[in-house]
Amino acid sequence: MFVELLEYLRCPRSHEESSLIVSATRTRDRHIVDGVLGCPVCNAEFRIEAGVARFTDRAPPARPEPPSDEAAMRLAAFLQLTDARGAAALCGRFASHAGGVAAITDAPLVVVNAPTALDVDAAASLVVDDSLPLAAGSLRGAAIDESVGAALAASVVRAVRSGGRLVGAAPSPVPAGVTELARDDRVWIAEKDAAPEVTAPRLVSIGRAPR
Repeated sequence: MFVELLEYLRCPRSHEESSLIVSATRTRDRHIVDGVLGCPVCNAEFRIEAGVARFTDRAPPARPEPPSDEAAMRLAAFLQLTDARGAAALCGRFASHAGGVAAITDAPLVVVNAPTALDVDAAASLVVDDSLPLAAGSLRGAAIDESVGAALAASVVRAVRSGGRLVGAAPSPVPAGVTELARDDRVWIAEKDAAPEVTAPRLVSIGRAPR
């Protein structure tokens, strides 16, 4: 668990958005290897074991995929990871390419429900069920595979900022709140829709009725 990504974490329980407090029992360089994440609102606790933050014990299974330089290059390009300004999430089998993506970009990575153990600098590894425990708008982009259900996909979209990129496996549906830009036989590419502008109500002056 890369310490610089802790600020993005939020409690996944149903209450107002709350940052999590970490208690580390073992660290290595800038990574928390073992510890506990706690919510100050509901007192929920989530374990960090071997560098992985576990928000559930029943994550949806993702099929492993051999790491590929080509797949890593495509992901980095499609998600526009050209600089270090903002983190991106790689979910399910796309997490298999986190090492390759990290080798070509300085963007921090959040790997979600990785099918195999990963050892990637500047990354946070999460195991989740149907809710991504990240602050709204905290991600610059995300890639989701077939294992990501509708509820988790909606949670991922919420965590991506307006205008951010999403990449999905071609068989999986494009979630609500994003606009498809392109697709091939392997993936689709989409952009998160801009949040609707909120117009302040116009005050109307009401005169007194004549006496």
